[in-house]
This record gives sequence, structure tokens and C-alpha cells, in this order.
Amino acid sequence: MSSNSNPQWKSFQPPLDTSILDFKPMRGTGYPTSRGYGGSFDPLMKDMANNLFSSSQSQSNFSYNVFGSSNNSQASNNIPSTVPRFPIGTFTGTEGTDMFNTDSSSSNNTYNNSMSNSTSNNDYNDGSQNNQGTRETGIIEKLLHSYGFIQCCERQARLFFHFSQFGGNIEHLKIGDPVEFEMTYDRRTGKPIASIVSKIAPEVVLSEERVTGTVTTELRITNSDGTSQGDTQGRISYENRGECFFLPYNKDDVEGNVTLRTGDKVSFQIATNPRGNLGATHVRLENPAHPVKYQGVVCSMKESFGFIERADVVKEIFFHFSEAKTNEPLELGDDVEFTIQTRNGKEVACNITTLPSGTVVFEDVCNETVKGQVLKPIERTAPRHQSTDPLPGRIRYRAPDHSEVEIPFGDKDQQGEFTLRHGDWVEFRIATDRRDQLQRATNISLLLESFKVSGERREQGAVAAIKDNYGFIRCADRDARIYFHFNEVLDDTTVTVDTEVEFTVCQVLTQI
Repeated sequence: MSSNSNPQWKSFQPPLDTSILDFKPMRGTGYPTSRGYGGSFDPLMKDMANNLFSSSQSQSNFSYNVFGSSNNSQASNNIPSTVPRFPIGTFTGTEGTDMFNTDSSSSNNTYNNSMSNSTSNNDYNDGSQNNQGTRETGIIEKLLHSYGFIQCCERQARLFFHFSQFGGNIEHLKIGDPVEFEMTYDRRTGKPIASIVSKIAPEVVLSEERVTGTVTTELRITNSDGTSQGDTQGRISYENRGECFFLPYNKDDVEGNVTLRTGDKVSFQIATNPRGNLGATHVRLENPAHPVKYQGVVCSMKESFGFIERADVVKEIFFHFSEAKTNEPLELGDDVEFTIQTRNGKEVACNITTLPSGTVVFEDVCNETVKGQVLKPIERTAPRHQSTDPLPGRIRYRAPDHSEVEIPFGDKDQQGEFTLRHGDWVEFRIATDRRDQLQRATNISLLLESFKVSGERREQGAVAAIKDNYGFIRCADRDARIYFHFNEVLDDTTVTVDTEVEFTVCQVLTQI
């Protein structure tokens, strides 16, 4: 019987007794020529050998007698009963070095070849020891009777691993556990497998590749009357190599202020939470089963396309003019309604229709006025590189709890286009964005008491000349004519030639 067909090899574990693994035969005159060896026959040596090895059908294959090989029965019957038998472990390999006339290395090679052809777990152990590589992380995707599969995190790959390669109690390993391993190759098939698998700390392990799937279970929705419907966790199904898998997700795992419905096509990343459970995260709606209507305002337009500022998230979305389902061309500031589709990996607005003006509301403005001081004014001169901050100004004010708070503001938040300076005292209202709850100062007006409190130097004069939207003031205290723009007029007084005014002089920095 060959070693790879013996059922007992299925659970073979190499014995820890080095006297067997490192066996070196004692000196002798060899085996009979009928076995392929020259020299005379010694019954004692043959009996000792029969206890350790059994003859195989092939001249080059041997297996341990302890595993019940039956081909040695005839040879054993030819040995006199008076010849003593030596138990395994009697000889340690130090008694001699030349038992056979042939080289002893051939016996060792025969043993190794027999082991590599067997179906024991050592196939995977030997392969992993000869192919040491970098450690990778992955997630247990499937567990079967004696093997499983690992989904790699750093790349799109699914690797087989045998339970013998897991460094721990296999009963403690479950689907979704994050693990660390080395990739090696199966010695029989040449296919890549995972070896030296170890369970790692239950931290968040995120797969870089995005996976597409379908929503099968919706999240629980709380109605206006306080009742709820649905499950506390949603579920997404996806396919991998012809097999179907299900992953849970929560509200925080969904990107954007969207509600996922059953049948929606989504993309996501696979991750483990701190408890080691597998789930879907960064879930992005790709194509809804029942298209959802979104609202926004047209914020920019080019030759054949434009962008819409969305009312649900702080984000702009691209649209092409061909998607406008209106009788009149779209214009800047139009309130619109649209659906979203994913094309070439990007979201675009489709089926655009107009809404009555004022339908879309981005923020709620408090009716109470607040008093504060300008910390950072907005530079009125055009910079060489425009700032990416839409709210570059800062105002400091005292909150109801007497704490000092800084609040941003933009260039459209002033009541008038006059120039604010550092230290000016102003009045304003607080606006709260409905999308991200960000607060800013708006309806900003300059307090006249600011000139007294700040110690700002004021001059007087009379208007000397007026053009379309600017003019010149003749100073009363010095011989100079000062340029001014109508935006700098703080009140509603109509300025004409010879109108007496009070003003502040500031240096204008021009960009070359």
C-alpha cells in the first residue's frame, strides 16, 4: 500500500521523537539482493528494519510501520520467533553510520519524497517555511471543515489556507476576524495560498478596494409620530467568485444624507469593527432602484454644462445642459430638482426641472442680533491666488454663557460693501447651515460707536467731483484729494458735489 492512499496519513502529524526522524542505520552487510541490495542477509538486521519500515510497491517508497502498512507481513513471518524485536526509539542514530552498502542519503530522499506526495498537513508547513515573505492583513471570509479563505485587504485577492497554518485554537477563529499571514505557494498545485496565519488585535481593518452590491434590508426609519419601521441594521448582498455574501451596515456607514432603499445599487468597502465583526462601510449610492429627487440651486454655468449646489449635503454636482427638462434655459440662482446617476465613476445630476424661487433653503437665520468685534477682515484687493476658504473673515463675540466665541463670515454677509477693519465693532445675526450645522455671521453692519471706541483717526472734507460710481473728496485739514467708491458710503444719504463728509483714510494695496 502506498503512503498517500493510507487513510491514517490523513491525520498524520510528524512524531516528536527525533530518534525516528533522524534515524541512521547501524552497520550491517545489507539487504538481500531480492530487495535490490547486494550482500549477505542478516535476520537480526531485517527484523529491526521491519519494525521501522515496510516495503512499498515502489522500490523508492517507504512508510512507517507504526501506521499499519501490510506489505511487510510476509517478510515478518520468515523471521524466527526467537529473534528479539526492538521497540521504536531503541536506536538513536549514534550507533553506526553504514548499515547499507548504498548511501544512506537515498533513504532520506525517499522519505522526503513520500512525505511531499502525501495529503498530510505538512505540505503546507513545508511550503511556508521555504517561502518566507512580507506579512499581509486580511479578513476571514469563509470557514469550512479543515480549511478556509482569506480576503486580502491590501489587494483584490482571495487566498486559501489550511487550518494547520493557523497559530492558535481554530475554534476561536470565526468569519470576519482580522488576520495576518504570509503568501506562499502550494507545493502540489503551485497556486498561491496563505501560510503562518495569526489573528490580530480587533482593530478596524479596511479593504482598499470598493465592492458593488445591492441593498437587501433597509435601516430602521423613525417617523414623525415617533414610531419606527425597519431593522436597526441594514444588509447588503454582493457576489464574489459566484458565491453570495451578506454584510451589515449602520447609518454612519452611509455617505451623504441619503436613505438607502431595498434594491438600490451601492458601492462600499469591507471592514471589521472594533469587535471584529465584518461589515460594509463608506457605502455610496450608485444607482437607486427608485430614483430619489434632490433639490439645489444652480451656482455656476459654462458653455454647455454647470454645477448645482445641493441642498442635502455641502457639495456641488455636475450637470449637462441636455439634462434640463425645462422650456426655458437654466439660469444662475434657479431653484431646481433633479435625480442623481453615476457615470464613469462620478455623480451627475439628471432630469433637471425648475422649482419656484425660494423653495430651496440652505440655512436658518436667528432673529436675535449679536454684537462683536472684527478679528480678521476680508481683504478687498484681488489676491494673486484666490483663497479657497469661502468664509475667510472672523468676528469675536461673547456668548450667553459669557464665553468668547469666534465665528466666520464671507464677502456677501455684509449689509453694504464698505471696508471692515480690524477692531471694528459690528452687529450681525447667526446663520446655521441645515446640511452640516456650521454657523456663520451674516447681515453684518458697522456700529458708529466703533470710531470712538477704536480710536480710529477720522478726517473731514467735501466732495469735489463725482463720476459714475466713484468720486474725490477735498480734505479740510490738508491740501489733498482722496479717491472714494460709492460702496464706502455707510448711510443712505445721496452724495453730491460739495456734500460734507467724514471719512477714514486707508492704504490700498494693488497687485502688479
